[in-house]
Amino acid sequence: MVSFLIDAVLAIMLVTATVFLVIVNKRLKVMRSSQAEIGALIGTFSKTIDETEASVQRLVAAATEASAKLSDGLDRAKGVTEEAALVLGSCERASKRIEASVQEARALVRRLEDGPAPRPRPRPVPPPAAVPATVTEPVPALANAAPALDIDAPEDEDGFRPMRVAALAGAAARPAEEPPPVSEEAIETSEATVDTGGARQQAANAFYARLRAIGPER
Repeated sequence: MVSFLIDAVLAIMLVTATVFLVIVNKRLKVMRSSQAEIGALIGTFSKTIDETEASVQRLVAAATEASAKLSDGLDRAKGVTEEAALVLGSCERASKRIEASVQEARALVRRLEDGPAPRPRPRPVPPPAAVPATVTEPVPALANAAPALDIDAPEDEDGFRPMRVAALAGAAARPAEEPPPVSEEAIETSEATVDTGGARQQAANAFYARLRAIGPER
C-alpha cells in the first residue's frame, strides 16, 4: 500500500513536471521569436543613431560656414558704411562750397546789375579865347584823381579789392576851381569812352544773366 502511494505521488509529480516543462518550452519559443525581432529593432535603432550623428556633424559644419560668411558680410558692411559716411561728408562739404559759390555769384551779379554811378557827360566849353585870363593854375591830371587799386589790401567776400580814394579826398579838400578849357577832340574821346563803357556793361550784364540762369539748372 505504501509503495502504491509512493508511485502515485511520483506519477503526479512527473505529470506536473511535464506540464511545467511544456509551458516553459512554449515561452522559450516565444522569447526566441521576440529576440529576433528585438535584434532587428536594435539594428535599426543603431543605424538611426549613426545617421543622426552624421546629420549633427553636417549641421555643425554648416553652422560654422554660415558664421564665417556672416562675419565676412559684417566686415564688408562696416567698410561700406564707413565709405558711405565719407562720401556723404564730401557731398555735404561740396554742397556747402557750391552754395557759397552761388551766393557769391549772385552777389557779383547784383553788383554788376547795379553798375557804377553814371558818368556825367562833359559839357562843351567855349574856345580858349573866351576863357578869362585869370585862370593860370595848371589843371591836375585826370590820372591823379582816379582811384588807385590797393594791391596789398585783402579781397572782400566777392573777390574785389578796395580802392584807395586818397587822391579824390585830396581833390575834394581843395577849393573848387573853374574848369579848364576842353578841346573838341577831348569831348569826342570822352563820348566814345562812355559809349564803349556802356557796351562793356551791357555785355557783362548779359554774361552774368546767362551765368545766373545756368546756376539753378545745376
